[in-house]
Amino acid sequence: MNEQALPAGSKVRVISYGPFRGLKGTIRKVDIIPGLDADEAHCFYLVELEDTHIKEPIWFACDEVEVVDCPSADDERNVVEVPTSARGH
Repeated sequence: MNEQALPAGSKVRVISYGPFRGLKGTIRKVDIIPGLDADEAHCFYLVELEDTHIKEPIWFACDEVEVVDCPSADDERNVVEVPTSARGH
């Protein structure tokens, strides 16, 4: 599994079905949880949503958001690699 997590500061759009679908926000924190199998590392993003009455950031799984804008090219080195230990290797 060659997976990369988005870095904090990335702009994302919620694509999961639910009350937050279509809202945009900024990733504030990234949390990678190792899975039981080698290919099951799970990545979660703490997202501060824009244009909503909700003031607290909300956690979303990596497949519930899509990138809208990543930090500048100079910050690409900050892309978070899923560690081998999180992948179960």
